[in-house]
Amino acid sequence: MQTGTRSDTSEPAEYDEAVRLNPNSAEAYFNRGKARATQDQDPSAILDYDEALRLNPNFAEAYFHRGCLKDFLAPRESILAVSRASFRCAIADFDEAIRLGLELSLLSHAYYRRGLANYNLDQYEAAILDFDAALSLDPSDSESIDGRKDAEGTLNFYEGGIARMDGRIKQNPDDIRTLKIRGETQGFLGRMQEAKSDFQIILKLTMDTDVITEIERHLQELDNPDYWQQYSWRTEG
Repeated sequence: MQTGTRSDTSEPAEYDEAVRLNPNSAEAYFNRGKARATQDQDPSAILDYDEALRLNPNFAEAYFHRGCLKDFLAPRESILAVSRASFRCAIADFDEAIRLGLELSLLSHAYYRRGLANYNLDQYEAAILDFDAALSLDPSDSESIDGRKDAEGTLNFYEGGIARMDGRIKQNPDDIRTLKIRGETQGFLGRMQEAKSDFQIILKLTMDTDVITEIERHLQELDNPDYWQQYSWRTEG
């Protein structure tokens, strides 16, 4: 499995002269970025990748390596919202690398790393699709096999909770508490249409002003993925 960083031991300073002599060379900035990333995953490498992509917006490998570094640094952010934003930026880079036709030797790893980022954003269905794509290119890749197993297991946990709530609601369609928890769980999983449907049903069923206020807040935050993290445990009803 490719690591997304240089395998040599070149020092970043060795590329400073190349950048000085070729300030319009995307390759020069890219090579220095890879050298910096090799040295303790130096975040300053992102600046070099940024410059390489400014000079060559179709540089698929630069998107890939920048995405790998962002993905590596994201869980090390001290603020959760910043960490999640970094994972989303990494996914955007992997999207571009794949779209631009990343070379085959790196492509399976791009899908794998995007799968990890999606998993860390609780997008388990998207993660499974990415791990499947990685495995279609490299069926023996143990990291993608393990990643898929973890994503599928977590998704099945939440699906099991939703199925139990489905049964309770079928028996009692006016069960506001279960409708609310199911909607919040769907929101956590990124299934916003399903969540919205549950919340709208609740608003038709209740006159409780506290419940109405909470549900209206949910609807206002429907498109804010970070808001739904507080409901990650709600599967039992």
